[in-house]
Amino acid sequence: MSRSTLGRVILTFVLASSAIVAVGVDWNETHLFNPAWHEHARFHGALMLLILCGVTLVGLWMVWRRSMEPQVGFNVAAWIVVILWTPFFYITWLIPGTSLLAGPDMPLPVVAGVPLYPNVLIAGTELLLAALAYKLFHSAPVSTAARVANA
Repeated sequence: MSRSTLGRVILTFVLASSAIVAVGVDWNETHLFNPAWHEHARFHGALMLLILCGVTLVGLWMVWRRSMEPQVGFNVAAWIVVILWTPFFYITWLIPGTSLLAGPDMPLPVVAGVPLYPNVLIAGTELLLAALAYKLFHSAPVSTAARVANA
C-alpha cells in the first residue's frame, strides 16, 4: 500500500469514527433525550449531529474523489477534522458555564492530579491520527499526471 493510500485510509477512519462516535455518544438519554435539557438545546444537539454526518460525507468524498489535484481534496478533508475536534480544547474557555462532562455525576479519571476528560483524549487522538495521515499523504511521490497538471 502506498503512503498516499495509507494516509487516505487513516483519514477515512478518522472522519468516519468522528461521526460514529459522536452519534453513539450523544444520541441517548444523557444528551439528546435527556429530559433535563431544554427542547431547543436538544434541537441544536440533533442539528449538529446531522451536520456532522453530512460534513463527514463531504470529507470522505474529498479524500477519495478522482482529481488532477488530489491534495486539495485531502487538505479540505483534513481541515474538516481540525474544525470538528479542536473546539474540545477551547470551548469551555470561550463559553463560560459549559462543561466537558455530560453530567455532574460522571466519574472523571485523574492521573497525577490532572483530570482526564475522555472526549478531549478522543479529540487529541483523532487530531494526531489526522496529522499522521496528512504527513503520509503528502510524503508520497507526486504522480506524473499531477506534475503535468501543476506545470
